[in-house]
Amino acid sequence: MNLPCVLLTRPAGRNETLSAALAAQGFSSLLMPALSLEAQNLSEEQWQDPKDFDLVLFVSSSAVNFYFAALQARGQRWPDKVLLAAVGFATAACLRAQPGVSPDAVLHPENTDSLQDSEALWAVLEPRLAQFERVLIVRGHSGREWLGQQLENHGIQVQRLAIYQRSPAQWSTEQGRQIRDSLQAGRLAVLLSSSQSADAVFANVQSLGLLDVWAQCAYVVIHPRIEEHLQSLLLQAGIAAPPMVKRCTPDDDDIVAALMAVLSRD
Repeated sequence: MNLPCVLLTRPAGRNETLSAALAAQGFSSLLMPALSLEAQNLSEEQWQDPKDFDLVLFVSSSAVNFYFAALQARGQRWPDKVLLAAVGFATAACLRAQPGVSPDAVLHPENTDSLQDSEALWAVLEPRLAQFERVLIVRGHSGREWLGQQLENHGIQVQRLAIYQRSPAQWSTEQGRQIRDSLQAGRLAVLLSSSQSADAVFANVQSLGLLDVWAQCAYVVIHPRIEEHLQSLLLQAGIAAPPMVKRCTPDDDDIVAALMAVLSRD
């Protein structure tokens, strides 16, 4: 019997709910984060206090968790009248779960058809620009500059705080064997949640001698930019015939549905 399997590559702690939902539908999972995340050790001079800003913008749930952990370590709570912004639904939900945060203070794209990216958030922020003089963007050590540049182009002071470090995870030989065995037992789909994670997965595929597996997998991506980057990596690997790639929103239910769709297709 061929058993479909999913390779879940989101950061540690972000794959378990997906795995449980897939298991309930009869799909197995391999949890192999593509990136390792580590909090940045910030000095008091580097720390950015939220009370000094009109808006604090978070690019991911990881940014939320690392920033609020640092905030609580300093014995602080979220200040009144400081708005928060999130690129997507998951990040917004993470913000609303933080102590002291009013749900009404969280701005994010509400359209379920939105790509949940910087451009979608800009459409939410642009009508409110008169409210903002100083904005803090909380992110990893690198990221897209587009949204910050849009704010700066409208005369807003923007500070960027790298609250965590991303580094490629190195998969073991045993993990490589699990991937190959899963493909030999049935279909294998790979979830890619960022271009950087796609690079990290590709590096592991190369180092573990799994390029033949890479060519046979199906893929689910959460943004057109990730799909474009994946296609460039496939061409770089000499894979001219593109495998199945399905795009969905970053919403967990949508991801599960997309993974089930690519694994169930004849």
